[in-house]
Amino acid sequence: GKSGFIGVDVFYVISGYLITGIIARQLDAGTFSFSTFYLQRIRRLAPALFAVLALVMLAGGLLLFPDALVDLAKQVLASQLYVANIYYWRSINYFGLHADGVYLLHTWSLAVEEQFYLVFPLVMYLLYRHCRARVWLILSMGCAASFALNLYFVSSKPEATFYLLPTRAWELIAGSLGYYVATNFPRSRRSDEILGKLGMALIVVGVVAYSREMTFPGTFALLPVVGAALVIVGGGQKTSTSNLLSLSPIVYIGRISYPLYLVHWPIHVFAGQALGDDYTTSVRLTMFLTSIVLALMIYHLIELPVRNGRLRISGSSIASAYGAGFAVTVGLVAVTLHAAGFPQRFQEQAMYLASFVKDRTQVPDCEFHGQKLASREDFCRIGAEDGDPEWLIFGDSHAAAAYGAFDDWLTGQGKAGLFMFRNSCMPVSGIHMFKDKGLCHAFNDAIANFLAQKNSIRHVLMVSCWRQPIEKGVVSTHANNLLPREESLKVFENRFRASIENLHQLGKQVYVWEPVPGARGNVPVELAKAQIAGMPADIEFRTEEYFAEFDFFFRSLVENSHLITQTFSPSAALCVSGTCKVTEEGNPLYHDNAHVTASSASFWAAMMRSQFRR
Repeated sequence: GKSGFIGVDVFYVISGYLITGIIARQLDAGTFSFSTFYLQRIRRLAPALFAVLALVMLAGGLLLFPDALVDLAKQVLASQLYVANIYYWRSINYFGLHADGVYLLHTWSLAVEEQFYLVFPLVMYLLYRHCRARVWLILSMGCAASFALNLYFVSSKPEATFYLLPTRAWELIAGSLGYYVATNFPRSRRSDEILGKLGMALIVVGVVAYSREMTFPGTFALLPVVGAALVIVGGGQKTSTSNLLSLSPIVYIGRISYPLYLVHWPIHVFAGQALGDDYTTSVRLTMFLTSIVLALMIYHLIELPVRNGRLRISGSSIASAYGAGFAVTVGLVAVTLHAAGFPQRFQEQAMYLASFVKDRTQVPDCEFHGQKLASREDFCRIGAEDGDPEWLIFGDSHAAAAYGAFDDWLTGQGKAGLFMFRNSCMPVSGIHMFKDKGLCHAFNDAIANFLAQKNSIRHVLMVSCWRQPIEKGVVSTHANNLLPREESLKVFENRFRASIENLHQLGKQVYVWEPVPGARGNVPVELAKAQIAGMPADIEFRTEEYFAEFDFFFRSLVENSHLITQTFSPSAALCVSGTCKVTEEGNPLYHDNAHVTASSASFWAAMMRSQFRR
């Protein structure tokens, strides 16, 4: 949530302040040593991380099917190597949050901090040796440069800006500058009082005012970052803010904050998978209390004893212990990958069902990334190998998933076609998708421009899940606007009508693929779990639920029916018994909750043949 986004910024400032204090005091006293510094970091951070990664792998071994366990093992390795930010930047969209199976997503922020810790002591050491009088000036310039990079890239490369050190370092350096101001500029108690209150106010405003429409970090992160820096600077004397922050419950929460941070997200993800959408207040409270209890156990049984108590280990031993722990982690990951996630843990039929999560259509390179679609060579060919293409099939990832079905169907008719898709993008011109940098708009423009040229295309098939307007209002008038659901629906209705009218005026025959009913939850996984439990999987939507959910879409179909040659109806094939079935001859029809499996292509092609009106 938004407090999580902003919590990271505050955490970075505090971290920068503390680390700078440690290094600067030792450099001033001439006692700084790189080996001591890094051994202290290991002592502070590694024990709790080892414990949580072990717990997460144990939970994965008990609960996850092989493919998910293999994925978890890779995440564990990325976390242990402190490159989780790079791993998730390459594989996860934080903003679309495909995060339901990402058990260690939160460790991206720890990775950024550790990467900073790797570079920063050397920078400080060199600055103290060669230009001691200008240390803080140069750090200020570094802070400004990193902030400028963040501003420059936050719109064009939002994921990279969010995840990577160069665009995040300014937040940590802000803490360093806070240390410099706090220790070098004498202030009155009154000025500290003002700074503390102003800082707290900025953090609170940041939490309250943050919305998903904001590009983050961007300029908005200045609120929590400057706020945290002011609280730190104003905390040197007894003020109302420092009194509040030194209350023993708050100090204690601060002490257990690191293990709490480590455990909260895996609990959230595992609970979400177990419960689906049943997130009642009591469930949330249980998750919160479980996180607290686990954090307390890790803090008191592992973190404290290793740092300064019964398990206090000497410098050389801590390096050896860390090396051993690291070797065990790498070994465990390697064994898990080699054993393909230990399929022998489950009965054969459950494994067979679960394996359908990998039954995805491998579409040739047919995704739109902003390229020109000027001629038919710019599209993928589909259907019969020779002859002029008469069909153009385009849409979102659901079009890509059903690529095999369309190919099968056209080939059976002896017809050739062209194909192109854009993830998450409805085949409706004039719309924007929230946070997609205008690419959906460009995709539909390029298709419309191609169809306006003289060519052999006579039939156009529009394919989508058609859920985007009701999914948090991501259908919009601009890529940076998140609309309320009602407005999003209006934009869809108007633009859907205009798109079909345009195709009709160009002399094209318009076909529409209706929404697949899908299921409540990941179909292969839920069927496999039900197989193990010996219970039916309660994941099918009732037919009336399906039509109620997509009421807006079917209304638009009826309003534009005089312009539409035909629609293809998955629900006519699946929802005849009162519920919408999710299997055909015992095999899952979807590899997740709504994308059709590659192996079901012939089922969908047969459906199209039986429904097709020449």
